[in-house]
Amino acid sequence: MQYTQQWKKSALALLLTPLLITSAFADENKGEEVQEKEQVESKLSGSVSLAYDTNIYNKDDYRAVRNISWGGSLSYRFNQDYRAYLSSGGYRALENETGTFANDTVIGLSRSGLFTFGETGSIGMSGQFTIPTSETSKNDELNTAFRLAIPVSFKALGIDFSIAPRLRKNFHEYKTAGGKSLTEWTYSLSTGASYKFEKLVIGISALGGNSQSYQGTRRDSFNYGGSIYGSYQATDSIGISLTGATSGFYADAEQGTLGNIDLFDADRASYIAEITYSF
Repeated sequence: MQYTQQWKKSALALLLTPLLITSAFADENKGEEVQEKEQVESKLSGSVSLAYDTNIYNKDDYRAVRNISWGGSLSYRFNQDYRAYLSSGGYRALENETGTFANDTVIGLSRSGLFTFGETGSIGMSGQFTIPTSETSKNDELNTAFRLAIPVSFKALGIDFSIAPRLRKNFHEYKTAGGKSLTEWTYSLSTGASYKFEKLVIGISALGGNSQSYQGTRRDSFNYGGSIYGSYQATDSIGISLTGATSGFYADAEQGTLGNIDLFDADRASYIAEITYSF
């Protein structure tokens, strides 16, 4: 049941950048120091979240899965285009093999606006490393993983669209673990569409792809998952969301903290309520 419990992990981001402000007049130094502090603080951002997820099976059913999860991220924007981020979290499994578990941690750098097209189109690039802090990654003796993504975004008819081809390379200590072949490459495509109405956002997303083992064996068919969600910005700092996903692993694979689409299970849909505090 180890993989069943690894399914809901929230993901997020850390960015850091120095900002220099020069002064032309000595009597303006104090005001500029205040301005500099405010601008540096605005470049630092982060969030913490708490969520409850279930597959809605009766708690007495052996198939039941319920988790309380938490996540956190920090980000720092170097300038308008570059940002660095750090994301991690954990969860408490309430069914089957109960206990408290850590998620994988990711640290990365993204570049937005690498190319633009049309009036709203933009192409970026991001790369992130995995720090293997989850039980799954430790059991598979994952040293790290690197994921490259090329996000493309544009707006049409008031709807925001996104498409992101992604390629992940795992670096395990060994090519097999526990008698199973481990995944070396994962290639996937993430897509999404959302519509915003004042403080309410409604959206859908899908993630599909395939993987290849160290022995060069690929899966016979593509794995895929999807979700539909609604989020409401209650205050400037607090957001609330409800999500339905086709697999408990979907949200985590989307964020990359476990990133293993091989774990998708269409028979284990996940329903998630989450509250997020941003700062």
